[in-house]
Amino acid sequence: MENWNQILYTLISENPIETAILLFTIFLLSIVWLRLNKIVKIDLLKDKRDATEKAILFADRFTDTVVPHLKNYKVKVRDLAYDDPSFVSDVKGIHNFKYDYPLTKDQVAIREELDVHGALYHLKTISTGIQHGRVDKDVCCKLFGQEFCEAVEVYYDMILHIRKEDSKAYDQVISLYQDWRKKFTKIKTTSTSKSIEFIPEMITEAN
Repeated sequence: MENWNQILYTLISENPIETAILLFTIFLLSIVWLRLNKIVKIDLLKDKRDATEKAILFADRFTDTVVPHLKNYKVKVRDLAYDDPSFVSDVKGIHNFKYDYPLTKDQVAIREELDVHGALYHLKTISTGIQHGRVDKDVCCKLFGQEFCEAVEVYYDMILHIRKEDSKAYDQVISLYQDWRKKFTKIKTTSTSKSIEFIPEMITEAN
């Protein structure tokens, strides 16, 4: 400390004007740095708030568009790959889109009459927005991740059917599904409705 005091005293004694300019410059830079640091923190908080608000909007859209169709679709379509355990990739029940589920023309017609393409369109736009937009993916997953994964598995056979002609179709849907579905490892299938109950891993709950 004494050495620094001695150096400062020497600078002031020998170069008072230059030393004053230097100290004033350091003072100004300190103020600017503190101000910029505060602005960055405010911007980060604003971005996080905006990302959370967008996640809520996506959740509302999913609830308003996909969920009603999904409920009706599961009731009226009786031959879903969703109900066949042989079309999942492993014991966790995760679909990896490598197992084909051939559909007849009649099966496709029934699904199309129920406007499955409309539901898939909403899934695609929601997935693309989450993957490429400034949206909090973790909040989205907490709000409707389980239902999203179930919807993808319910529409699994039609997604495969469409991808036979367009191998890139619904890539964003599949990518988001595979990312989120890993968070839900246990499956409970009831004997009556065969519906899937997703149970988050303990690690996920801890976070």
